[in-house]
Amino acid sequence: MANGDEPLNFEAHRRRRDENPSLVPCARCGKMILATATRCPECGIHFQGEAQDFVHESERGVPARGTPAWVVALAVLVLIAMLIGVLGLG
Repeated sequence: MANGDEPLNFEAHRRRRDENPSLVPCARCGKMILATATRCPECGIHFQGEAQDFVHESERGVPARGTPAWVVALAVLVLIAMLIGVLGLG
């Protein structure tokens, strides 16, 4: 827990913010804020840590870990090319 008398290190905060610019909903008001925020600019709540620490994984905007669409499309094209080659249609 941070001591209220400690000086804030804004440079370290900017580096963390720039490294992870993703947005998460505020745990109190729901407004989308930087995941690395320590305070919500809308409702003013202070986080002991970062905003992303208070958000469930399903709300973080993390893309699904399925197969990318381009991989599926490429696999279909390869299968079609193989079928054309095997059947001698080309």
